[in-house]
Amino acid sequence: MKTITVPFLTFIFYCMTAVVLKAAEVITPEPISGKDSSSLADILPADVLARVNLLRDELELIRFEMGKPKNTQKNPQLKQAAPREVFFQALTLFQKSDRLGFEQTRKRGETPRSLPAAQIRPVHVWHAVDKALKRLLIIKRKLEIKEKVAEKIQPTSIEPTDVFIAIVQANRQLNLMLDQQFSPSDVFQQVSKAINYNTRLLATFEGVKRLPDTPAYKRGQRPDNVYKRLLGCYAQLVEITKLSKVNMLVLTEDIKTIRNKTPSDVYDIASLLVSELAYLHSLLEESEAPAGVYYPGRKFPSHVYQRAGILEAQLATLLEQVNKNQKWLGAQ
Repeated sequence: MKTITVPFLTFIFYCMTAVVLKAAEVITPEPISGKDSSSLADILPADVLARVNLLRDELELIRFEMGKPKNTQKNPQLKQAAPREVFFQALTLFQKSDRLGFEQTRKRGETPRSLPAAQIRPVHVWHAVDKALKRLLIIKRKLEIKEKVAEKIQPTSIEPTDVFIAIVQANRQLNLMLDQQFSPSDVFQQVSKAINYNTRLLATFEGVKRLPDTPAYKRGQRPDNVYKRLLGCYAQLVEITKLSKVNMLVLTEDIKTIRNKTPSDVYDIASLLVSELAYLHSLLEESEAPAGVYYPGRKFPSHVYQRAGILEAQLATLLEQVNKNQKWLGAQ
């Protein structure tokens, strides 16, 4: 009987692994409109919405199979969304899809490539959504779900705002399906990113304190308290962008719905703040990149509320400085 050597067994193992990895690959279709997904000009918000709706239909099949609750929150009230703002929500969509994928398959997906905010176009949003869809299709195959759904062409009149709203609703549904839902620790990281971007913006002005003192810690804060504080930060940022002649998404909140906000909702508005601050940062000439963030360990809403207080104070300082020099962008 012939002896099988260890190298040969190793070769067989690698072959089997390659087959498994290849079998795990998922190929998604090109845009249903027939547009070129590699072209900056071809992909329209309508193509992106078609892909988001396909993802939501696939997500509904998975939700039903898992027996998870259905999202019943109303659409957010907003207007004038830009592709850069939609892209950051699409990154959140991927992160949540990837977390769900890891919980179900123990494998991670390839993170969408980051881009300077000023360069983002609908095609970049489409690719981020498509990566999230691939994560869901792997879950669908793992759960042996046989039903198929078809992508539907959307009207060319679709605006980025329509896509933004659809992604927010998909994000809310995803969070309800996660074993490890987005937590205050995740929000803490996003607020830290916003603070780091604001630190670089404040460096534009000489003699300005970039990092204010940490406010007092207040126990017993809830996600809705954090949401309200970040909403106040957003209002400050709206004033800053108006003075700076920069367009920004307009967000309207019903005060009655804020008390029902979850850490996932707080994460979404924190991500929106990051997207706007990143865009302002991209308009500065030769500004240093902001510092990175790290996992802060377990945090409670009170910790995030305290952290958001730093951002609030920073934005108050930035607003004061921009009031004095409304042509600050692009001239350090």
